Amino acid sequence: MTITSPQAPARTAPARTVPARAVPARTAPARTMWAKVDTGFWVAHHGGEYFGSVDQVAGGYVSRDAHGIPIGRYDDLDAAKGSLRSTAHPVNAARRRRTERLSLAAATALGATALGFALTAGALAPLL
Repeated sequence: MTITSPQAPARTAPARTVPARAVPARTAPARTMWAKVDTGFWVAHHGGEYFGSVDQVAGGYVSRDAHGIPIGRYDDLDAAKGSLRSTAHPVNAARRRRTERLSLAAATALGATALGFALTAGALAPLL
């Protein structure tokens, strides 16, 4: 005995039209624009906002980020300008690590010296 079931007719959803979305036009990445403000002083703007500066000093150039914090000292203007492109640049990152290591070493040495003075004062206090 074979049982057959009648198949239900397939239902199809009514066709929907999806409104076309406006695709934003690709814009070129913002360029860094440089302006020579004074003799030996250049200012950078990136995307319409202040980005940093480069000062000419004796023997080279010092670049500063948008907060005025020195990034580094460079022998030529192009290298100083280039350092503003990324403070994560390997040269800048190496400088930052070196500065942090030196700061830690100096703090450790000063702390050890202070501890030595405190121990010496504690040992000599009963003799006074």
